[in-house]
Amino acid sequence: MDDRKATLAIHDPPYNLVAFEERPLDSFMEWCAQWVRNTDRVLSSDSSLYVWLGADQNDGFQPLADFMLMMRQFPFRARSFITMRNQRGYGTQKNWMAVRQELLYYIKGNPAFNVDAEYTDIPKILRGYYKEVNGELTENLQRGKSDTIRAGNVWVDVQQVFYRMEENVSGCYAQKPLKSTNRIIKASSATGDIVIDLFAHSGTTLLGAEINARRCMTMDIDPIYCEITIRRLERFRRTGRTGWQNGHAFEDEYVCGGNDGIDLADSISTKPDMAQPSLF
Repeated sequence: MDDRKATLAIHDPPYNLVAFEERPLDSFMEWCAQWVRNTDRVLSSDSSLYVWLGADQNDGFQPLADFMLMMRQFPFRARSFITMRNQRGYGTQKNWMAVRQELLYYIKGNPAFNVDAEYTDIPKILRGYYKEVNGELTENLQRGKSDTIRAGNVWVDVQQVFYRMEENVSGCYAQKPLKSTNRIIKASSATGDIVIDLFAHSGTTLLGAEINARRCMTMDIDPIYCEITIRRLERFRRTGRTGWQNGHAFEDEYVCGGNDGIDLADSISTKPDMAQPSLF
């Protein structure tokens, strides 16, 4: 980074499932400590860190609980525990259906926070919370500065990425909604700031930074995901489209389907998530 500091980090690391290699929990946490340490090194003294991290409800909620404890050794202060509600989940007859994704929000120092970024397009419909103002009893709809509600720490207005959505990137099963990334970037950074992402995957952070006039430095250990990220940005700059919907990033090289096609779902290594698998 040439001694430049970022004000915001958005990370979506692998969740220690079987897409790559399942590690013993202590080994996985040691690896997490390494990338958190690297993140700390390149963040400014007043900065924000957001981490998407799953909780295996069939195995002691790891690695989420262990990650939270590990973070106490770093100079980050826990700020919020955000839940993004998926529009669908995995059904079960013996447990509550899993329809959530966890997002941890940490800060260093005293970073700026743009509260306007929290406002959703959901209208206010419930009255309540009465308070006396200038001798008059008012309720929250009267006092509010917006006709819509704030997202708070439960995001129910963000659409999970399906293969029919324009922003879909085929083969990227851990893809996060662009709307959620835009919300984070607008809330916790300013125009021209540097945003970092150590796990590029589908390139959503890079694209969100492009849309919101931030600089982004991102990477991925898998060269295929690096190429997808580059092509996604180039496609957006060329066409204004945020993904491939029913297509894919390698359409010029491969024709999928039929006897002569190559199924990229078999050739692209993937990171597990609650997201809908893309279809070709």
